[in-house]
Amino acid sequence: MTTQPFFMVYLENEKTPAFIHTTLDSAENEAKRLARIYKKKAFVLCSIKSFEINEFTINDCRPESDLPF
Repeated sequence: MTTQPFFMVYLENEKTPAFIHTTLDSAENEAKRLARIYKKKAFVLCSIKSFEINEFTINDCRPESDLPF
């Protein structure tokens, strides 16, 4: 079972990101906006895998062709 990847934006030396972006474009736009406003580096984070301890289920969330790894 494959789960859709999601994206979050982390602003350097700030709190943990909370908003989940469903598209890379949305996350990139938010990263640009935050970098411009706060004059800090903004990182777009992408989900890679998820783990469910009770079921020992591993879901690969990597996009099929967008990432080099």
